[in-house]
Amino acid sequence: MPVGLRYSEARTDPWRRRVSTLHPLQKSKQEKLNARQCRREASPLTMTQPDPPTLASDGLPARLTGQWVQGKNYYLCRYLDIMTLGVVKKWEAKLAYVDVFAGPGRSIIRDTGEEVEGSPVLSLKYEFAKYVFVDKPEVLSSLKKRLNGHPKFSQIAFLEGDCNDVIDDVRSELPANHLTLAFIDPTGLQIKFRAVQRLVQNRKVDLLMTLQFGMGIKRNLQQYIRAERAALTAYLGNAGWREDASAGGTASQVVRRITNRYMQQLREMGYQTFRDREIEIRNDQNVFLYFMAFASRHPLGGKFWREAIKIEWTGQRQMNYAPMEGI
Repeated sequence: MPVGLRYSEARTDPWRRRVSTLHPLQKSKQEKLNARQCRREASPLTMTQPDPPTLASDGLPARLTGQWVQGKNYYLCRYLDIMTLGVVKKWEAKLAYVDVFAGPGRSIIRDTGEEVEGSPVLSLKYEFAKYVFVDKPEVLSSLKKRLNGHPKFSQIAFLEGDCNDVIDDVRSELPANHLTLAFIDPTGLQIKFRAVQRLVQNRKVDLLMTLQFGMGIKRNLQQYIRAERAALTAYLGNAGWREDASAGGTASQVVRRITNRYMQQLREMGYQTFRDREIEIRNDQNVFLYFMAFASRHPLGGKFWREAIKIEWTGQRQMNYAPMEGI
């Protein structure tokens, strides 16, 4: 089977198809603003109430996102294809998959209304023996309902709460003899570096991460510098980033130094990182948001990652790929 086929090709099996429907309640931005204003004028109580969740075509809450989520899903599935085929088929090793920001299992692209499967649903198409999904209770409730009846449901552990607080519970769900892929995909700086350290301690864990060094850090850097206890310190694991920020240069240069510091900390934990194989993820206006980075303690993991990103999301084969330039 060609690499990536399971993601890109629709299937008759409802668990093996990519959802591609228009959201029935899709509205223009102005219509949404008008509706919101009407609610506020109708009752002062609504000003303190959150907007109702966006519902997908299956009637369950979904996550609103941009077109770039499809690129992220593409690279995730490319790697899962190669990893599972390479490890399970050739070495008959058992694999585990961890998603510490699992989400509700489905997203809706704002501009088009197209529905796409979330990372936990996509991961179930691959040969893992164990799955661990972590998120807030209300989010996991939607995910559980979506996955109810799935043939692999009994192989899934659902852990409710902040991943930083339940990381020991995640570890307890991972068989010691399994190779684990941890997909760490926050929307900001939610995961603390100490949680990453704890997750991989005495475990065979490869890391596929979306690192929020674009909008998450670059845009708010001055705010972090002014804060006495910045969230950035917990995210990066120490306050050394302040030295990187005070060294001067453009915002992009500062972000690059901070990125290098993060990667160096992973290397100090015994990981190989791949500076030349970081994938930029940009929004519809070509603004750099974050990049996908891979880290492994085994050379084979790096080999799989390099193979996975040879063909870009656009279909163009990568040649002399140089990441993080001009962000």
